[in-house]
Amino acid sequence: MATKCIILDFDGTFTDVEREAAPFVEVYREAVFDLLGREDAAVWEERAAEIARNPGRYGWIHDGRIVAPAGADPYIRSTSIAQLLFEKYGVLRGEATRTAVLTVLYHLAYERTLTAFRPRAKEVLEALAASGVPTFVVTNARTEAALKKLRTLGPEGLSKIEVHGDARKYVVAEPETEDARFSRVPAEILLPGLERPVYPRRGRYWEKLAHILQTTNVAPEEVLVCGDIYELDLALPLALGMQVHMVTGPRAPAAHEVAFFESLGARASHGDDLGQILARAGLSG
Repeated sequence: MATKCIILDFDGTFTDVEREAAPFVEVYREAVFDLLGREDAAVWEERAAEIARNPGRYGWIHDGRIVAPAGADPYIRSTSIAQLLFEKYGVLRGEATRTAVLTVLYHLAYERTLTAFRPRAKEVLEALAASGVPTFVVTNARTEAALKKLRTLGPEGLSKIEVHGDARKYVVAEPETEDARFSRVPAEILLPGLERPVYPRRGRYWEKLAHILQTTNVAPEEVLVCGDIYELDLALPLALGMQVHMVTGPRAPAAHEVAFFESLGARASHGDDLGQILARAGLSG
C-alpha cells in the first residue's frame, strides 16, 4: 500500500531524548521533592532501580491504568518514580489532583530541556518536506515548544510540516464524536511476555488523527505513523489499520514489542536510523 500521509512523533523519535531530558529530570525531581517536603534522592534511585529490574510491571499511571512503560524515556521514568513516591508518602492521593499537578510539573520542567536531535534528523525532515507527501508532527509536547526546537534545527521546508501539540496520547477515553473507525479499536490488547494489558482506545489522540485523515482525504492504511513508544504512539494507529515504524534508541525495545512487530509482517517495522522512515515511505533512505 502506497504511503500518502506521514505522521511523526517528536520527543524521542526525532530528538536524542536521553540528552535533551537531562535538565528536565533535575528540575522535575526537585519539584517532586518540594511537594513531598523532603529531599529523598536515595528513595528516588531505589525506585528507579526497581523499575529497571521489572520493566513490565511499572508504568505511567493515568486514570488508574498504566498507559506507557516506565522505562520508555526519561520523562515517563520521572513521572513513574514520582507516582511511586507519592504513594509511599501518601501525597496527592486524589487521582484528578495528582494528574493535574504532574501535568503542570511536566510542562514546567519541559521548558528546561535541551535541544538535541538524532543523527540525520534535519536530512530526513527536509526530504519529507520536499517529497510532497503530507507530513505532520503529533506530539504530547505543546505545539510552540516543539516548533521552537524544530526552528533551532532549521530544516528547509519546515513550513510544509504541520505540528499538532498537546495530543494527550496518554488519555484512555472515548472521543468527543463517535466514529465507526474508532469503534472497532479493542479496549485491550494482550501481548505475550507483557504481564499487563495495553489500552489502545486513546480518544484525544484519535481526534488528532481523525482531523489529519479528514484534511488529507486518505484511508488509514495509506498512513505511516512513526514513533518511539509503542503504547503511546503506535498501538492506536495499528488498531486503526495504519502502517507503523518504531524508531528505537540506545535502550533496546522490549522483547515482547519486537516479537509483536515482527508478527505483523510488512505493516510494522523498527530500527534506530531515521533514514528508515524514508525507505518505509517509498522515498530515498
